[in-house]
Amino acid sequence: MRLFTGIALSPACRNAIASAVSPFRSRRIHVSWTPDRNLHLTMKFLGETPPDRVEEIALLLGPAGEDIPPFDLVVEEAGGFPSLRAPRVLWIGIREPLELVGKLQENMENALSDAGFPREERPFHPHITVGRVKGGLSPGWGEEYARALSGRRFGVVRVSSFQLYESRLSPQGATYFVLRDIPLRREP
Repeated sequence: MRLFTGIALSPACRNAIASAVSPFRSRRIHVSWTPDRNLHLTMKFLGETPPDRVEEIALLLGPAGEDIPPFDLVVEEAGGFPSLRAPRVLWIGIREPLELVGKLQENMENALSDAGFPREERPFHPHITVGRVKGGLSPGWGEEYARALSGRRFGVVRVSSFQLYESRLSPQGATYFVLRDIPLRREP
């Protein structure tokens, strides 16, 4: 099974993103768009993992959120990786609290590395993937995408937990299933 950790978005935030991206989806371009139901903030991709390790992973991840208080995740702006001139991934950004999101991701890396999951080599850049470019785009297209969504706030999501997901692939695309909901530090 393919596993990853992430932060779920509220339905209102997913709908706001879907509405903003809709004009781009209707164009005849080579982008595989993320279904609205799958929009989330990926924290760590674990990859192919035997099903009998789910409980172990959930136990390892439990302490990752113990020193992180619940927070409000501000979702705004747009961009592309590796650049807007030649994007391969189109994303919606996270404005704040970057320090808490980064600390949570670092805690996950630390918790899972001793269990044999390799650390991510690239710097963590929290984002919500909305599309993957599957072919060439016309010059300036990435800049147009980012400019059209610039200054837009898609929502503020209250985060009190993170999720361990399974990604099941099919000819219709991926479907994500929450296997465990792991709480952050409980407020007194």
